[in-house]
Amino acid sequence: MLGVLSLLGVLMLPACGHIQVALLPIAESIGPEGTFRVDVGDEKLIALTIDDGPSTHTDAILDLLAAHGVTATFFIHADHLDAMGEVGQAAVERLLREGHELGNHTTMDVPSVSLSESEFVSTFERADERLRHLVVEPRLFRTAGGNFNPVTLLPTVISACYEPTFAMGSFMPWDTFLHLPATYGKQIGKAAFPGAILVLHEGIGEQADRGERTLTTLRKLIEVTEARGYRMRTLSEVVDRSRALSENQLIDPQPGPKPAEQ
Repeated sequence: MLGVLSLLGVLMLPACGHIQVALLPIAESIGPEGTFRVDVGDEKLIALTIDDGPSTHTDAILDLLAAHGVTATFFIHADHLDAMGEVGQAAVERLLREGHELGNHTTMDVPSVSLSESEFVSTFERADERLRHLVVEPRLFRTAGGNFNPVTLLPTVISACYEPTFAMGSFMPWDTFLHLPATYGKQIGKAAFPGAILVLHEGIGEQADRGERTLTTLRKLIEVTEARGYRMRTLSEVVDRSRALSENQLIDPQPGPKPAEQ
């Protein structure tokens, strides 16, 4: 547990994005079961991930991504999907049609490490079942709360035939509490590097304002990364590209949707 807490401390330092990048090797040595970045060589390819949806902002987020030809991995809470009813169902169906990806983020926004092993298995399996009802073959898992205990959590993930790792991020997701979304978008956009994993958030109920902040963050993030020549894709696309490169299969990643006409 001490190691996991140290891991969080590394990524929660109130520092600029570039300093967090420099500290990534420490995080990776403390928590090797987590994927904090993906090796794509010098390719300007970034993984965009958005947690805690669907929400009332999902459609607006999808509109923005479509306008710029960006695809993302949405780590949704199954209970949020149910709470959003037909609106949530329509949002996830749309994001799948438009080339985005769904990942397992358990059923609820309660830290996974706070659950007993049996409680975690239950919430993981219920979320997995909900995704499969959407005709999704999930391969990526991100713990709720961002922390992880590999001894109690990872066996369940592996037994369900997911990637044998926890999907983490390259930067501390300040967007959950830092109410300076444009500044945050600019910060991580300037610090992003090939194979970086970016984490943003939506929310429902008392956390509904996260989605509006994410829209503002995304606008600035896209502006900065596009100017730097980067493409943002789903985490699976970036992982697959890494594997192709390691096997000397120099095949371009999927081009993603064309930006919507203005």
